[in-house]
Amino acid sequence: IQELLARMTDFIERESGIPSRFEEYVASGKNKYEIEHIWANHFERHLDEFGHEADFQEFRNRIGGLLILPKSFNASYSDKPYQEKLKHYFGQNLLAKSLHKDCYEHNPGFLRFIKESGLSFKPHAEFRKNDLEERSKLYQDIAEKLWSPSRLDEEARS
Repeated sequence: IQELLARMTDFIERESGIPSRFEEYVASGKNKYEIEHIWANHFERHLDEFGHEADFQEFRNRIGGLLILPKSFNASYSDKPYQEKLKHYFGQNLLAKSLHKDCYEHNPGFLRFIKESGLSFKPHAEFRKNDLEERSKLYQDIAEKLWSPSRLDEEARS
């Protein structure tokens, strides 16, 4: 899953005019990246949306609830509520940063990419069950663009 998230993150960054960091995202060693769950593993914070912990866990592990972040960040913030993590996501890669409203201001490359791609990026002031579902759909749409036969053919020709 980490390589999938790395490839998707790299794709939206390159399409937004940011140099590729794919090798960094998949490298091992001291400065490696890890999968970050947007929701901390605290079922009790989601009792208003889930009646059973198993349902919460299944949702928490869906692709739209995941990011790749440096191991040091993940260790420091992974247990915090979303509202506390959100401001720190803004300082990370573009897929994480896109959760924050400020990502949509003064970011011409990313805004151009959104307009040209038609992808439904949007900020999330909170991250509830519906937000995770929307984000999963966004990830699916990113994957369809990234691995579309026409785009792959075009890339092979260049």
